[in-house]
Amino acid sequence: MTSRRRATLIRRALPTTALALLPLLPALVACGGATPSAESSPSASPSASGSASGSTQWPTINPCDGLDPAPVAQALGWSLKVDKGTSTNARCALLPTKDGGPTYELNYLWFPGGLDAAWNTIQAPPGAVTRPRVKGADATRLVVYRTKKAFYVSGFVQNGSLIQSFNGLALAPYDATRMRRAALVLLGELSAGAPKDQPTPGASASASPSA
Repeated sequence: MTSRRRATLIRRALPTTALALLPLLPALVACGGATPSAESSPSASPSASGSASGSTQWPTINPCDGLDPAPVAQALGWSLKVDKGTSTNARCALLPTKDGGPTYELNYLWFPGGLDAAWNTIQAPPGAVTRPRVKGADATRLVVYRTKKAFYVSGFVQNGSLIQSFNGLALAPYDATRMRRAALVLLGELSAGAPKDQPTPGASASASPSA
């Protein structure tokens, strides 16, 4: 199946309300309260990340750096591989090694205001929203939306000023139990891999982009 064909099937499988989950993370930037710099793509440039509220420079990272797909794949029941894109077009994705498997696109955002504060100021996305407990995380959200044609899951995990997210999709026939289990494992992996040393909001810091 070609990537174009798969994209077409994904669009047909998901109703408009489910697709509304796609831009949810960047929407947090427009929330009231703190006015942080944002990195909404693994390829974002650190030079463009100066905070409007201070001189903080937020480092460019890639959620896929050091991410082991094995625990997620085991929970999912599908073999997965990490796709970090290229040196000129970075990305972070977990893709099936065989055609037809679930896919995950990962992203991140520097937001000192925190996930809870941001979530309260945006329109709630469609689907069932929960707050799973994840080791080391300051806050989490898991959004599940399912139809007969597809299972869609969106996860968010906050560690300090960093919010990491993913959008996962499985076309029918899918295993809803395994998809939920894999989503929780992925939240845990992202939390465990979050950088411990983070810039202090409003203070000068040197950026350290990922390779």
